[in-house]
Amino acid sequence: MKIIRIFILCISILCLILGITTILSPDINFTLSLLGIANIQAAYFVRLYAGFITAVGYLSMRFLYSSSKVQIGTVVMYIIFFIAISKIFSFIYEGFTLLKITSFFIGIAFASGLYIVQKARKNQLNYDL
Repeated sequence: MKIIRIFILCISILCLILGITTILSPDINFTLSLLGIANIQAAYFVRLYAGFITAVGYLSMRFLYSSSKVQIGTVVMYIIFFIAISKIFSFIYEGFTLLKITSFFIGIAFASGLYIVQKARKNQLNYDL
């Protein structure tokens, strides 16, 4: 069991490093050249996917070291949060388009809705046994 946990930790750290490096890098031509793609829309997609990879790395590390049950809404919120961060850097490096701006605000509205529903559920739970 310990070997499996170490394996998951190593993959999680690798996901975090690769994801954050891709999100924060102003020039991702190296990543795109590995994929054989070289245009702005591909750069936007790769940076967006890097946000997802970063979220997966963070959530798997949190899974290893947490004893509490994490709700599905919380997991989705973290994924949307990291994707939103990658979109912000995409705005900085690749520029603005209507599709990017629209999808960013839809994602923020979605994450906000999940947060509001999660807080409402926590307030409705009865802890009396």
